[in-house]
Amino acid sequence: MKSFSGLPAAPGIAIGGITIHRSAYHLPRQEDSTTPCDPNEEWAAFLQAQEKVDAELGELCSRSTSVVAEIFSAHRMMLHDDSLSKSIHASIFENGNTAAVATHDVVEELGDLFRSFDDEYFAGRAADIIDLGQRLLVHLDAAVDPVSLNELPPDTILVAEDLRPSDLAQLSSGVVVGIALADSTPTAHSAILARSLGIPLVCALGSQVLELRPNQLAVVDGNAGELQVGRSDAGIARMKQRRSDYLETQATANDRAQQPAVTLDGLLIPVRGNVNSPQEVESAAHSGADGIGLLRTEYLFRGRSSAPSENEQREVYAKFIEQTHDHLTVRALDAGGDKPVRFLPLRHEDNPFLGLRGVRLLIEQPNLLRAQYRALQSAADEMRAATGRQVEVRFMLPMISSAEEVREVLRILGELPRGQNHIPIGIMIEVPSAALIADNLAPMVDFLSIGTNDLAQYVLATDRTNSTVARMADPLHPAVLRLIKMACDAGKAHGRPVSLCGEIAGDVAVIPLLVGLGVRELSAPLPAVPLVKQAIRTVSMDKCESLACAALACSTGQEVRALIEEQ
Repeated sequence: MKSFSGLPAAPGIAIGGITIHRSAYHLPRQEDSTTPCDPNEEWAAFLQAQEKVDAELGELCSRSTSVVAEIFSAHRMMLHDDSLSKSIHASIFENGNTAAVATHDVVEELGDLFRSFDDEYFAGRAADIIDLGQRLLVHLDAAVDPVSLNELPPDTILVAEDLRPSDLAQLSSGVVVGIALADSTPTAHSAILARSLGIPLVCALGSQVLELRPNQLAVVDGNAGELQVGRSDAGIARMKQRRSDYLETQATANDRAQQPAVTLDGLLIPVRGNVNSPQEVESAAHSGADGIGLLRTEYLFRGRSSAPSENEQREVYAKFIEQTHDHLTVRALDAGGDKPVRFLPLRHEDNPFLGLRGVRLLIEQPNLLRAQYRALQSAADEMRAATGRQVEVRFMLPMISSAEEVREVLRILGELPRGQNHIPIGIMIEVPSAALIADNLAPMVDFLSIGTNDLAQYVLATDRTNSTVARMADPLHPAVLRLIKMACDAGKAHGRPVSLCGEIAGDVAVIPLLVGLGVRELSAPLPAVPLVKQAIRTVSMDKCESLACAALACSTGQEVRALIEEQ
């Protein structure tokens, strides 16, 4: 048997025959012509292609499910974004390019920019840019329509380098049972769509999976992040039983999604949701989430020539508070370095992962910090006065690495008038130094939140957005677990709540370990919330603490996973 390890992106277990899909993302570039082109004619050609693509996307929005419609609606917004049109216009009129060459070059440049972002969510948007570019080039007669995926055999395990949202929108119900991608990330739209369709998906498997022989029987384990090929009949039978057990557990979890998550010995563990957009905030309550544990606000600031005003932010936050039942944790803008925003003239950095980013940028641009905090405070005060509802609203600082940074932020925000009810301020523990001095940081703030995605990346010196090495950024590595324990111990000693909001919070098998380490609040991807709550209901604190003690004594992440599987 061959086993390929990647990243879990959509839960579930699928068994079927392999089909290799090789279209991936290819934007053909026309050869530069020696004959001068008429820029007015080329611009008119682009506008005509833009109009046709807009009509296509509108049709897809009207006849698709809500999740798919939201994605193609976002594509329409990209299509009409001023920065895209202005860049293509400049390429035609200033550089003398044809509409096709200009479109190709601008789309490739934007795709490369998004792929360079450390933030998984925005790195995943590169696929959307390329998808849109492909559509434009088809109507400029510079590309052919991609290979159709609507005539696949039943029980297909679809193997590809990556998939565009347009690819997944073609899939017939029940035909593709699992997806294995050589590249991509768990936050790409391909993963979001797979989760909405209930198709298990594993990504970042590496290019070797593209060399597999078609029609081989394979297993996609979207829970463990594995693709298995060549299992014995007995092995396939065991996986079928695991799939049956998983589906039964999932059905039970969905039925009880709105109930609290309480351990067998009576400890309540709130399970909240990680969200990136207004659409996800709106759907959080349906998942059973106990509010929003991580609202990423970068989407408010991306692609703009100026920062959103305080009033604009206040209106957005007020809507989110209204949609949230009991809790909303808003992360301050996490930008800079490898995640630039257009309206800030940031200098080039050779190593943006360790550069001016997160809270460092906010300290250098204090007006951004003040406006965001004031907007959230005003929204909370107004909503409380209007409705009397007591939604717990919190403000969280990203990428804290020192006590000096916390003091400086508190000084900047301390200059502001206090609202009717002071919004608690907390910090992200996602840099090793913050975990190591958590006992010093905890008394300075109101809560701690452990971000295991970045913590694992920085502890293990591994870029989690690089599909070649992403699997090495293992949040179950004992070095990461020991830092999680240090942060939890510091929070407990100083009476500060400690939450955990990395992707690992959605890994059902790991929940007992996290609780045993001292995590008392979880914030997971929305599709995982019901299963996480159900996992909590099946364990006792004694069992969780015993597992954590044994895991901390391990020397590798593989040993920790083997320990978990034995439970």
